[in-house]
Amino acid sequence: MSKAQWVLLMTFAASFYGVGNIWMTQFGWRLWPYVAPADFNEYHNAWWAMIKPVIFPVAAVAFFGAFALIWWRPAGVSAASVWLNVAIQVLIYALTAFFWGRWQAQTHFARLPDGGLDPIYLRSMSTHWIRAALITLSGFLVFWMVVQDMSKNLQRIR
Repeated sequence: MSKAQWVLLMTFAASFYGVGNIWMTQFGWRLWPYVAPADFNEYHNAWWAMIKPVIFPVAAVAFFGAFALIWWRPAGVSAASVWLNVAIQVLIYALTAFFWGRWQAQTHFARLPDGGLDPIYLRSMSTHWIRAALITLSGFLVFWMVVQDMSKNLQRIR
């Protein structure tokens, strides 16, 4: 395998790992209203400490791998696929920094004492599917790059 194919393979593995993580998060956040408001801060801090080593290093591989494919792009992979994935990655992290990350940091409980849901939590939940969709789209786009590379290699073998 060439260096470009290794970069593609690592980016693919990290991207699909991210797809699993984002959907686990998407559904996991739905459980937050069941955490008692008095326990939420401790629960949220423990959750945050737990996900950092599991999610961030692999997300960094997917992010930097998207950029690395600009320089190390396998011959069968279209430049358009690479640049589209870079754009999606930048969009994911820009929106996370401006919206979802900030909102999550401001979430101190999901359920209000009166039984209703916290407006910040509701805002996060009503829009977070966009982030999940973007990360999923990136994963499938990198999968498409793998298909492009394999297809090119099969043509060369024949």
